[in-house]
Formats: sequence, structure tokens, C-alpha cells
Amino acid sequence: MNLTPDQVSAIMALLIPGAAACLLPLAAIDKDQATQKWIRAAMFFIALFALMGCFFYVTSLWGKGAQPSFGPVRFDRLAQFATIFILITAALAVLQLWDHLHLEGWVKGETLSLLMFSVTGMILFCSSSNLMVLFLGLELLSIPLYALTGTLRQNHEALEGGVKYFITGAVASSCFLMGAVLLYGMTGTLDAAVMASIMPRLGSDPVMLIGVALLLLGFLFKVSAVPFHQWTPDVYEAAPHPISGFMSVATKGAALFALIRIFPAALLRQEGILQGKVQAALILVAVLSLILGNLTALTQTNVKRMLAYSSISHAGYLILGLVAGTSQAFIGMGFYLVSYLAMNMGAFGLLTALGLAGDRTGYDDLRGMGWKRPELGFAAILCMFSLAGIPPTGGFYGKYMIFRELVAQGHVSLAVLGVLASLVSVAYYLRVVVALFLEKPLGATAGTDKPHRVASLASGTVLVCGLLVMLIGIFPSLLSSAFAQRAVQESLNLLK
Repeated sequence: MNLTPDQVSAIMALLIPGAAACLLPLAAIDKDQATQKWIRAAMFFIALFALMGCFFYVTSLWGKGAQPSFGPVRFDRLAQFATIFILITAALAVLQLWDHLHLEGWVKGETLSLLMFSVTGMILFCSSSNLMVLFLGLELLSIPLYALTGTLRQNHEALEGGVKYFITGAVASSCFLMGAVLLYGMTGTLDAAVMASIMPRLGSDPVMLIGVALLLLGFLFKVSAVPFHQWTPDVYEAAPHPISGFMSVATKGAALFALIRIFPAALLRQEGILQGKVQAALILVAVLSLILGNLTALTQTNVKRMLAYSSISHAGYLILGLVAGTSQAFIGMGFYLVSYLAMNMGAFGLLTALGLAGDRTGYDDLRGMGWKRPELGFAAILCMFSLAGIPPTGGFYGKYMIFRELVAQGHVSLAVLGVLASLVSVAYYLRVVVALFLEKPLGATAGTDKPHRVASLASGTVLVCGLLVMLIGIFPSLLSSAFAQRAVQESLNLLK
């Protein structure tokens, strides 16, 4: 089979991280203790080199305006924007993993290999409107994450978290596949764009409604939305800090980018009962996610569990963009996701940067740490303020763009609920700042039984995230008009 240059261009972003994922385990074959340190460095270099190479390739496509395709894989503006988002998240996770795994005393090549396979699956998941290709991407991104959750074998909670994630993820994937089968049986196609033209003729057929509901369940599970959120706090707490950050950002982003591609085309723009039921379901999920996520986060004593419930509430904000259903709302979702990348990777990276390995992730472990590392403390303040939606950070403008479209579409009560939820979130985000700067360290947490190690790479990523949070907030139009707007409006013709 001879591939054309256009077809090769469409799958190159999949081949680069996929090839690195296959190459990385070979480095772990060398068991010579004398070269072990160099082998570790080479593995991380290969992972970063692949991510950087893929990043520059995708940005070159963006700059040239090329939107290649190969069968069901459409590497258009939206897929390119999503891929850049995923690659940056993965690069930050790899840099943080170098320090975190050394803090834990467990560095293996398969960790990076699994991460790269997951990146490949996420890119595939965002690059197609074919339901079968979406399912393949969903499995390729999910299965490595199940294993990554249990990476730290000496942590007794890691295995439990990995098993929980696997069982619940398998159920969600099965629902997604069953939904795709039902919709295929009703429409005779697996392509969402073709489904969009057939569904109006089917009216309110109950089989079609069940298929849509099952398909939506698979997406909402990956977004960590209520009531498909039960796995989130246990998995985030069990996984290594950088993997938790990667899952909270990249997995959520990949699912939402896929939702932006699929549901506006096949569902939200449908007339009649289907549109009403889908929108009502999204409203219910968003409201429950905002209420449960924020109220439960208030009661947490573990920072990672707090961030897990926080991610559930942020899923609610983002789903409100789908409820609005306008091009500006989708642009706001893209803007918000990029802001969320910076603030959440900074929040999870802070734990590694401060040397808090293992189960030392409570608020008490943060007490007084802001004065020991003031630069990290200031970056943490910026990330927490952005997560809470305090201006002039990127998180504020992301929420503002979504709330503005909700009001324009007549959903004023939902916008008010979103504002109130943001006010509630200030309490638990400021709790981190208070622990860092206003509380004295406890005697039991003043030291650690492990030798001190300067997490320079993780610290650098936290500082970069803090800087990005402010730059996005100060120059919001650059991100929204130059990137998010082009990604949405040049990829989804129905929104023009």
C-alpha cells in the first residue's frame, strides 16, 4: 500500500509518540548498574525528544494551514489544537516524573512507555468523528493509565486505585461501545457527520436515545463528571503526582475536544426531542458536578483528593460550554482548557517540587513550605487563584467566556450557579495558600526519613505554569482569537 504525502502527514503525529513508546522499553533491558543512571537519562531524553518533535511538527502544520486527512482520521485545526494541548501536558508530566520517581526511589522505563502510548491514544481520540476509531483511541489512552495508576508498587494504595480505575473504566468503555453499536444499527454508519443527517428522520426512537445516552456516558466518565466520578479521588490519590496531573488535564481535555467534535455535529444541532433531552442531561450533569465537586472538596484534608474533587467541579464548568452550544462557547472551552492545563499541572507539580512523596500530601505537609521556597509559594498562589477564578488570571477569563454565552442563550440561572460555585471554591483553594504561608510546620512533618533531594525540573515546571497562568490572564485575546477560535471555526463547518 502506497501512502500519499497527505496521508502520511495525517498520521505522523500518531507515529512519533507511538514509535517512542515502542523504543523506550528496550532501554530497560540493560541491567548494568554502572550504566543505569545514563540509561535513565536516555529514556527521559527519548520521551522528551519525541514530544518536542511531534510538537514542532504539529505547529508547522498549523503555521502552513495544512489540514491533512487519512480515512477516518482528520487532522484538522481542532485536532492540531488538541494535540498541542496534549503534548505540552505530557512534556510537563515527564519533567515532573524525573524528580518524582527519584523521590519515590522507583524509576522504570515502562512508566514513560505507557505514558507515550496514552498520548498516542489521546491524539487518535481527538482526530476522528468515526465512532469505531474513537473507541480504539479511547482504549489506547485508557489502558496505559490503568497501569500507570499502580506504578509505585511499594504504595499499598496504588494497586487498589489501579483496579478501581480498570473496573470502572471497562464498564464505561463497554457502554461507549454499546452506544456506538446501537447508533450504527439505527443509522447504518459510524461517522458522526453522516449520522447528523440521518437522525432527524428517526425522531425520538427509544433505541437511538439509549445509544446516545450510552455514548455520552463514555465521554462523561473520562471528563470525571457526576455521577461518573466515583473513581476520581481514589485514582488521583494512588497515582504518582505527575500522572495524577496528566490524567486530570490531558484525559479531560481529550474527552472534551472529542465532545466538541462529535456532539455539536450529531446531537446538539438536532431539532426536537433529541436536542432537548441531550441538553437536559448535560445541564443535570453540570449542575451535579458543580455542587458535589465543590462541597466535597471543602471537607478534604488531603491535597490530592481536594484537587480530584476540584477537577470534578471544573468538569461542570466546561460542560456548561456544551450546554450553551455556540461557537463562542466552544472557543471559551478551548481557552479554559489551556488555562486549566497551566494551573492544574502547577498544582500537582507543587507537591513534587516541595519533595512531598508517598502519602505526604496532606495540608499539614504544606505548612510553612511557602517560606522555605518562596518562588514556588508565589507560583502556587497564582495557580490557586486561577483555579478559583480570581482575576486577572487565565481561569477567570475562561469562566467568564463560558458564563457570558450561557447568559446570551438564556441560561442565566446556570451562569449564576457557576459564579456561586466559584465563590465556594475560593475557600478550599485559599486553604492551600494559608498552609503554605500562615501556618507553622508540625513537628512530625518538619522533616522526612528520606534524604533531601532538590526537585529542580519539577520546580521549573511549576514556575512556568505560574507564569503561563498570568500571561493567559493578561493577554486573553491572543489565545482565544489566534488559536482557540481558529481551531473551532475552521474545523466545525456547522458553526460558521
